[in-house]
Amino acid sequence: MRVSENALTAVLLAACGCLAAAALLPRLTERPRPLRVERPDVRVSIEGRVARPGLYRLPWGARVADAVAAAGGLTPGAARSLVALADPVTDGEVLQVPGAATPSGTARLSLNAASEAELARLPGIGPTLAGRIVAARPFARLDDLLRVPGIGPKTLSALRDRVRP
Repeated sequence: MRVSENALTAVLLAACGCLAAAALLPRLTERPRPLRVERPDVRVSIEGRVARPGLYRLPWGARVADAVAAAGGLTPGAARSLVALADPVTDGEVLQVPGAATPSGTARLSLNAASEAELARLPGIGPTLAGRIVAARPFARLDDLLRVPGIGPKTLSALRDRVRP
């Protein structure tokens, strides 16, 4: 009787092994499917000195230059140096293309070339901040002013229409 119990145990173990192999075989032979990444379009609003300001739908990965092109390009009075054309755009973003001159019609003051005295006459900038601005030169973008101690978003917003890098 001992032999038949061992034989029965062996048969049952073999049957369990076959069932487990049959259950696992599809998983072991299945090839992974490539990942599919969805890249939805983005919508951006472009305002200011462009031919056709408005809301535009652009493909995922678009740059500011693509948004400007969709809006018909820059107008003759646009301050091209103040627009970071290579920056990527994000969904819901508002792009502002400023004019080359200030709202009053005077030329924008260069942060990289203006004297301390000229900088000190700007709103919210006194002699101390003017000295810090000169010490922090050069500036590639207006947003670089935020690295100057004492200049925050509110001060930068007040200066945007009056200065250029």
